[in-house]
Amino acid sequence: MERSFKAMLSRENDHAMHKGLASIDEKFDEGVSQALVSLTEIGKGYLSKRKELEAERTVSSIKEIGRAAALKGMENAAVNAIRSLEQMLQCSMKQNMEGTTVSVLLSFGTIGKIAAEQQLEMVAKLAASVLGISGNTAALLNREREVIAVTIGLGEIGKAVVGTKFPDYSENAAICISCLGETGKLAAQKILEEAAIGAELMLEEMAAAAMKENLQSAAGSIATSIEEIGKSAEEEEMENAVFQAVSALQTIMSSEGNRYLNEASIVAKVALESFNEFDIINDEANIKKIEDVREMMRALWVNTK
Repeated sequence: MERSFKAMLSRENDHAMHKGLASIDEKFDEGVSQALVSLTEIGKGYLSKRKELEAERTVSSIKEIGRAAALKGMENAAVNAIRSLEQMLQCSMKQNMEGTTVSVLLSFGTIGKIAAEQQLEMVAKLAASVLGISGNTAALLNREREVIAVTIGLGEIGKAVVGTKFPDYSENAAICISCLGETGKLAAQKILEEAAIGAELMLEEMAAAAMKENLQSAAGSIATSIEEIGKSAEEEEMENAVFQAVSALQTIMSSEGNRYLNEASIVAKVALESFNEFDIINDEANIKKIEDVREMMRALWVNTK
């Protein structure tokens, strides 16, 4: 009986996903909306029964619809996909089902990144805002893997935003920078070192993208956020996170594009001076730890595509 019920739900899941994708091809918003409602209910049913693999499959179906909608420039459909994922997120966090929660968080990043590339400002902003709230919640609950997923999603959206000529790119970039900074700082305060390093890594990548586009103000804001995370890490004596903060600030200050003291390099230089008294030892061990975190984050992101 249980097996036949699962098979029925699986068929319903596949049917709803195909209906949603077909509706996107036809640019039929109502059909997409109906498919997302069905998938959300199926997914919540799986989560209530703690069937994580099945729930993650439903998350993947919703993500694919949101992704396709963003690629087609269907703003309302992409927003609805994010709203469906939000409902899944609430259930998975309540059930403390980490695997599904991480899948949902990374899905926000996927949809938000594509939306940014397609210049769907509202969708990118919504995805980043939801991630920012989720990151703070996860950090307060000491759920480090979830915080790391948030930093990946925010970083990917942020890099796409600064690489695109948005009419209001600065607002979208500011949201990503602010959310990454806040989540990273909170992670450091909660002694979630890998999550704090993750936020610093994504901010550093965002800074590189910003400097490539000569967005000095954005790069300067990023340097300030990295400094705040690093100082919080220093207070908790988390050497690796401090090391990454200092390394990222040095990169911003001495970037090839910063051959003279411009806004970003000045901010980074001042920030670096606040770490002068910190004696970093064991550089090789620090570098290995940073690379381990970077590789783990890369694997998480690649696996969600």
